[in-house]
Amino acid sequence: MKHIGYGQGFPFAPALSGSLVRPLFVLGLALAAAAPVGAETVLHSPQDIAACLCLEQAELNLRGEMDRQQTSYDGAKSEFYQLDSAAQAQRGQVNTNDSNSITAYRQLLERRDAAEYRFKVEATPAYSAAVGRYNQAVQTYNTNCGDKAYDTEALAQVQKTLYCPK
Repeated sequence: MKHIGYGQGFPFAPALSGSLVRPLFVLGLALAAAAPVGAETVLHSPQDIAACLCLEQAELNLRGEMDRQQTSYDGAKSEFYQLDSAAQAQRGQVNTNDSNSITAYRQLLERRDAAEYRFKVEATPAYSAAVGRYNQAVQTYNTNCGDKAYDTEALAQVQKTLYCPK
């Protein structure tokens, strides 16, 4: 069964009106039902099955990494926007005759600038790279194994001793 990468499902779906979505969904189901039964290739070779299982395992590992990077990205984004909002809100309240007020505002700006750097220079590229690696793994799996089924006896044998190098 083919897998769908992150952001690769139905990028046009939000732009569709409700009246158009249902007929397209029904059309998709009809096309899927019209596909010949048994069109999948059945893998019997333990080596081929192991290769596909390892590709799937690699994909799952990259999905976990992508999820961790997304959590980091979301946290960095939230921190930056919160500090940016606080800086904008306090801007008009800084007492230019009070050195403590000026110092506190400068410290807030420094924290905001550091958060912006973490968000834009560190978290965003790391998350983008993780999404790219995951999508490449999905594409590799789909190209090599997406239309394959496994011989159940050979699959059971492979699962007992499966080792996938990292």
